[in-house]
Amino acid sequence: MCGAATSPRNPPPSLGPPSSTAESRCPAGCLCALLRQARAKPARRPRAASPRPALTLFPSFPQATESKREQFRRYLEKSGVLDTLTKVLVALYEEPEKPNNALDFLKHHIGAAAPENPEIEALPLEVAEMKEKYEAVLEENKKLKAKVNI
Repeated sequence: MCGAATSPRNPPPSLGPPSSTAESRCPAGCLCALLRQARAKPARRPRAASPRPALTLFPSFPQATESKREQFRRYLEKSGVLDTLTKVLVALYEEPEKPNNALDFLKHHIGAAAPENPEIEALPLEVAEMKEKYEAVLEENKKLKAKVNI
């Protein structure tokens, strides 16, 4: 029903099927008349297929989400994240005395279980070699000091 026919005593009807009384009270160009015309129009024909891909209005559409989830799962598996998380969670499960803060347990064990860089793995060997060289240089230094004092 249009604004001309409404009043505080005569509220507009719902947008259901138009009644004959509402049609008789509305002028031809009012909003109510347009709504009635819109309700009376037949359904549109579907458009021909366009070469453009259809836009996804709902990003949570199951196929797109499953594809992204599968890609992400493969990425986690390939990078070793799933194995590391599984090992740490198994360690937490097998822990006889459960820690008060499970998150700290995970942080500590994930840091320890992280795959190491080959250079980092070689560092302890290099430190041991340097200690041996240091000891050898100290011995040589003592011998040279002894020769100078003679």
